[in-house]
Amino acid sequence: MNCFKHGPAPAVGLCKTCFRAVCPECAVDVGNGLACKGACEAKVLELNEMWDRSAKIYGIGAYKSRMPSTGVLLWLLLSLVMWGTAAVSYFLKDEIDTASIVTAVIFTIALGLVYWSSRRTGLKC
Repeated sequence: MNCFKHGPAPAVGLCKTCFRAVCPECAVDVGNGLACKGACEAKVLELNEMWDRSAKIYGIGAYKSRMPSTGVLLWLLLSLVMWGTAAVSYFLKDEIDTASIVTAVIFTIALGLVYWSSRRTGLKC
């Protein structure tokens, strides 16, 4: 494969954004790939930053965490609040608050579904 700009010059790789073959004279190593000198450097650096941020957000690769996903934590908090509301109603007022119990059950089911989904996909968002 030859350089797109210097026809007979052999290419050392492909630009990470425009996918053109580049020779050593046209290529710039930006750490995690090659870019066309002067033309695609900024885009490749932005792309690398986007991938790094995505890995942090989704908790993948080097950023893998044992912490549950934020969705699991949110549904856990909501279900605990609703179970607490139902318990307070039962123990302090001596009456069963059906709405709180139904809501707590729905939130607990949602918690289970979100937990199962995050474990199945491996995503931490």
